[in-house]
Amino acid sequence: MGRSNSQSPGEPARLSAFSLVARAFATIVVISIAVAAYVYQSQRPGVDFVSFWAAGRLMLAGTAPLAYDIVAHRAIELTMVNLGGLMPFPYPPPFLLLTGTFAFLPFWIAYLPWIIGTIALYLFATRPFVAPRFALAHPGALVNAIIGQTGFLTSAIFLGGATLVAKRPVLGGAIIGMLVIKPQLAVLFPVALLGSRNWRAIAAAAASAIALLALAAALLGIETYVAFLSMAQQQGAFLSTREWDWGEQASVFAVFRYFGTGRELAFAVQGVFALAAAALTWRAWASGHPHRAAILAASALFVPPYLFAYDSLILVLPLAVLLKDRDRPWLPAIAWLLLLVPLFGYVGLYEGPNTIPLAAALCLWGLLTLRQAAIQPQVASA
Repeated sequence: MGRSNSQSPGEPARLSAFSLVARAFATIVVISIAVAAYVYQSQRPGVDFVSFWAAGRLMLAGTAPLAYDIVAHRAIELTMVNLGGLMPFPYPPPFLLLTGTFAFLPFWIAYLPWIIGTIALYLFATRPFVAPRFALAHPGALVNAIIGQTGFLTSAIFLGGATLVAKRPVLGGAIIGMLVIKPQLAVLFPVALLGSRNWRAIAAAAASAIALLALAAALLGIETYVAFLSMAQQQGAFLSTREWDWGEQASVFAVFRYFGTGRELAFAVQGVFALAAAALTWRAWASGHPHRAAILAASALFVPPYLFAYDSLILVLPLAVLLKDRDRPWLPAIAWLLLLVPLFGYVGLYEGPNTIPLAAALCLWGLLTLRQAAIQPQVASA
């Protein structure tokens, strides 16, 4: 016999526990922003945001192509932070336009509007399906907040497009096209949109991406694209030949490299997982699966061979869906812990393989086996 839609006696306690953890973690994220700004001003550490800031400074100076020159870019970074290694700027020129809007400020001050603005976009994009405290409770939120990475921005674009595209294909497609700033996260969108035969969204996404690329070319010059393509080749060679601390990276490729697998075999395994993710995405979107956007978000993390914890923030959508599963309350809890574990590596408390691919796989399995009758309405946004 199926279960009724009324809450079982244990559900209020379960939701209260989830909510308490979410509030505590979200508070930590908010506090970390103020602490980070103070540390950046007083100790000048070389965190990721300085790469964006330095690229923006070069753009504002009228020398946008130099944002992709490792020596010139590093020289600007060193005017503000103490940087030991290299922190290049491998993003396409449309993203360079955005970095310039913050770079007129000193580094540590620019960090504040950057991170607050991108968090606001992220919370706006996630608000339809999850309450802000749950959105900020994703472990990836803490990573992004501290180092000033792109995760809040790219997740807002990804999730906004994925959740809007079915009902508002032109707007959703236009938002998806903005992922031209980080195209490795957008690889499965064509699969999804073709699977659902959403031709209007495909046209809008293509038009949006082309418009952003053309705008950057018009404002920054074709030579900026030439410099970017040269940097992209250097970055690709750097990523392929460097022996990373593989526990830092969040891809299937990195997990296999962590266990000593050769590069070619690890790439082959990554390819198999990417193809499987594409097949699941196609099936979900072609069949009109009720949680196809969440399946796309979980699947997207199996495509790029080079992926970091801050990119995992798009899993907030699968987690939001699974929080409503009254039959398996353990599932989102375990997925959240798997997302949390790699953070301990940043402070030397964990040296194992990155567990984010396991979290993505668990989310994907949970979505594909979810009984609609087990969904408790409004859990995630309660």
